[in-house]
Amino acid sequence: MPVRDVEFFWKPNNLQIKPYVNRGANGIDGTLSTALGVAHRNQSSILLTGDLTLLHDTNGFLIKNKFVGHLTIILINNNGGGIFEMLPVAKFDPPFEEFFATPQDINFAQLCATYGVEHEIIDDWEQLKEKLFSLPNNGIRVLELQTNRRTDAKWRQDNLGKFAKGS
Repeated sequence: MPVRDVEFFWKPNNLQIKPYVNRGANGIDGTLSTALGVAHRNQSSILLTGDLTLLHDTNGFLIKNKFVGHLTIILINNNGGGIFEMLPVAKFDPPFEEFFATPQDINFAQLCATYGVEHEIIDDWEQLKEKLFSLPNNGIRVLELQTNRRTDAKWRQDNLGKFAKGS
């Protein structure tokens, strides 16, 4: 859902921010590698991604020792495919949880440590804003926001229509 959130909520402005979107065959193919490629030898960059998308391309972290620049990864960890919570199939469990949501129960701190990538759990919006206010010049870091897939889907169902109508 992160790419859809950006499409829905991003307001045109003059901040000189250049958004890039990677839409592979399944919507997640090579997302981390693409972000690292965009950030390499460029200004500090930010990747907004979900947990399954990051897991799908973690070997992209292997470029770390040759990477020049900075990438901050905002990881929305809802332990599964949040987009599927928005579909009618979410009412059918089983098989929904195992075959559509596909929770992985990954400890991203350990995963990042394996690759030598900085990791931090973000507890609130103020902490996130502080971490994004001034981006580092080099390295790769993951800022993890842990959420609940079902709660997120319910909030969307209850509120997105209000935003679309401008209320």
